Amino acid sequence: MIGDPTMPLSTTRRRPARRRLALALAAAAATLAVTACGGGDDTDGGAGGESSEPLTFWTLESEPNRVARTEANLERFTEQTGIEVDLVTVEETAVPQQMITNAASGTLPDVVDHPMVMTSRWLGDGLLDGEAAQEVVDELDPATFREAGLEFAAVDGEVAAVPTSGWGLIMHYRKDWFDAAGLEPPTSFENILAAAQALHDPENDRYGIVLGNDPGHQVTQQIFEHFALGNGCQLIGEDDRLALEDERCVETFEFYDELLKNHSPAGTFNSVDQRAVYLAGQAAMMPQGPFTLHRLAGLEDAELANCPECTAEPGYLAANTGLVSQIEGYHGDTAQYGRISNLGITVDADTENAQELVKYLLGDGYTEWLAQVPNGMIPMRTGTPEEPEMFVDAWQELNMGVDREGTLVEYYGEDTVAALVDGAQNFDAWGIQQGFGELVGVLYELTTIPAAVGEVQNGVLTPEEAAADVQQKLSDELELIESAG
Repeated sequence: MIGDPTMPLSTTRRRPARRRLALALAAAAATLAVTACGGGDDTDGGAGGESSEPLTFWTLESEPNRVARTEANLERFTEQTGIEVDLVTVEETAVPQQMITNAASGTLPDVVDHPMVMTSRWLGDGLLDGEAAQEVVDELDPATFREAGLEFAAVDGEVAAVPTSGWGLIMHYRKDWFDAAGLEPPTSFENILAAAQALHDPENDRYGIVLGNDPGHQVTQQIFEHFALGNGCQLIGEDDRLALEDERCVETFEFYDELLKNHSPAGTFNSVDQRAVYLAGQAAMMPQGPFTLHRLAGLEDAELANCPECTAEPGYLAANTGLVSQIEGYHGDTAQYGRISNLGITVDADTENAQELVKYLLGDGYTEWLAQVPNGMIPMRTGTPEEPEMFVDAWQELNMGVDREGTLVEYYGEDTVAALVDGAQNFDAWGIQQGFGELVGVLYELTTIPAAVGEVQNGVLTPEEAAADVQQKLSDELELIESAG
């Protein structure tokens, strides 16, 4: 059976039809309010604005300044093509359920911005039109995309959505504190633990590290996965079986728990809570994506750095923060968790017009799309056939920030920016490149790892029990999926 953790998963993956998904969800969907607008009609209106209804485009970028930039970008698209677009913002944690709800009610968007962990899942559920996405990539030229971007967007060798941008999780650390204590940069489990112990001083509101531990937030999954990959812990083993009970995964639970219990502030922390502690100058280390970089530079009033030194020098944290991309575990492995955002064309889309929108957002409108938050949007399309580095060069000149502006190079230097770009070629993540993207989508939907991290921290489970529990829950879920199909 598919839920059996001893059974090779390569023989058990499913590709349910969209009709079967709708039937399975119809009863549940009847009780749910439709939370976002629907897509166009089922017929192709053709490029050039002949569609009877505007396209519906879901974006995960919901901050007001990003929405304003995207709306202006879409207005330019309409001016060029005559195709109107309704922009709908959707929170990342809510988009899996909203896609299910809208699929059951027949109101899918035409184009959906989404994390790579959902692409294979939605294709398997019959929500995405992979052929339409492949046609877009073929027309734009696959050679103009980063190889890693295409790999993470592919299912069974075919592109299922179009990769747009990516970011890698990085360890932010206080270089000034590390230098004063004679500590090595936090590039390994050993160095992280040594620094967390040496710099943890809660009586003076200083903590060794601030981690995500919110049981319902994906940042906890991302940080755990980052550490797990560095320690050689994989979701799927070499024999295509679930491998979460492996000793390296148990060690990762132990490592995470040691940091939470003995070297972190008390409480529950999502990504915003993490940033608040670091921006206040109260944490020696913080693993998170690069969306914090403009905030450390004092460029956004809503999350302004307020460390003691920041009053006189707003960019103090940027100048005194080091960045580490790859983490080495206990066994000599190194890795960096990366997340790529994709644009998916749904099965209910006005296909030709939706394709025109995606081509625009990866073409004439691409630099402006990346400009929403350039420090968190490394381009997955590097250029055009005629100018292979066109978009990377333009990206490096973009200003980050909200209330004030500045480039990444200005605040962090050319070497750091080069490292961010180079890292995009080597992003790692559980299961997707091995062909188990649907399984990863299930794991993220269930937030099973974040819940297990909390149960270990609260003493409900040991690290060994947590690893076994996650493996069993995931196996049970797969069995339910198979029986429902």
